[in-house]
Amino acid sequence: DALNHLHDPNRLRRNPLAALFGVASRFDTPSALQRILIGAIEALEPGADEPSHSRAWRIYDSLFYQYVQQFSQQQVADQLGISARQLRREQKAALETLAYRLSEQFDLEAKLREDTDVQAAPVQTEITSLKTSEELAWLRDVQPEKPTDLSEVLSTALELARPHADQHGVRLEVAMPATVPELCVHPVALNQTLLNLLGAAVHQASDSQVCISVRWLRWEVEVGVQCRKPLSGPKPMSAEDASSLEMAHQLVDLCRCRLNVTNDESTFCARLAVPTREQLPVLAIDDNVDALRMLQRYTSGTRYYLVGTQDPGEALNLAEKISPKIIVLDVMMPQVDGWRVLGRLRQHRLTERVPIVVCSILAQEELAFSLGASGFVRKPVTRQAFLAALDQQIDFLEPERR
Repeated sequence: DALNHLHDPNRLRRNPLAALFGVASRFDTPSALQRILIGAIEALEPGADEPSHSRAWRIYDSLFYQYVQQFSQQQVADQLGISARQLRREQKAALETLAYRLSEQFDLEAKLREDTDVQAAPVQTEITSLKTSEELAWLRDVQPEKPTDLSEVLSTALELARPHADQHGVRLEVAMPATVPELCVHPVALNQTLLNLLGAAVHQASDSQVCISVRWLRWEVEVGVQCRKPLSGPKPMSAEDASSLEMAHQLVDLCRCRLNVTNDESTFCARLAVPTREQLPVLAIDDNVDALRMLQRYTSGTRYYLVGTQDPGEALNLAEKISPKIIVLDVMMPQVDGWRVLGRLRQHRLTERVPIVVCSILAQEELAFSLGASGFVRKPVTRQAFLAALDQQIDFLEPERR
């Protein structure tokens, strides 16, 4: 789990490895844990005299390209010249090697032996969660064979959930528009997420009803699962339902969807936002052609279609042609000051309302926001961090643009 979220400070801060490695109480816990993991991977790099085709190099490369460089599984397989199935076997062995090295480095077996049962229980729960995340990691890279039809998936989920709802005297009511676009999400993950949400809602709405609503927001489809709680008072959520909701959040994170759950005294409400297959055009301005190619690889197979230019002077012409919904801008370019480009984009009628993400090697996030940027990512940027920065801009899109 820590490797899959190596550049996500919030996930690293909550990861139980931080406590096991002795960095949980530090102010820089995420970066400290990141350094430990990257250092452990780099320590596996074979010497120069090791044959390039050796197993040691395969172990190192499979970890380095997947987690440090943030390549997709298919890209790693292509890099190593092996099949995806063989890569999964290689990575399993590589992760075991890495885990063994870290266990030895931090003497984890001794630490766990010293823990009491009460102290060890939360750690064991977290470790189980880590294994679950690892088991589901394929969802990050595996694209569905065909576009996902929400009506089909929702119909299947409702069919599976109805017997359970009937047992609790709950009616399932559905409000869905006649036309809903195809979705960019794996149907298996979507179906299981809906089942988890419906299961938790049914328990909160005993002898009442659960309403399932669908809204099309142009670039996303929002599925709502809501119920009003009985007047007899709030019902505490069971450990099983809490676990189901945590699993739903994990599935959503892996599939680049969004989930917001509200559970208070009067209502249970879950809102699941799923990207549509229609792609959002993104304009990237960067003088480095390799950087543009990398960003295009990052957006391949996602909801984004990226068009790049090395010439800031062409930005407005391209903006007129493709009507970008998001602009990505490097500010360190030899021919022109990127900050001035940002100012011009903010003042021009074509781009004044388009969210702009500054992507720079400079540590000047505050300056970027003060000059009108709505997002910032620091170079070198990973695929996960870049797509997360684009995802955050969805909320800035005007209703007519969504």
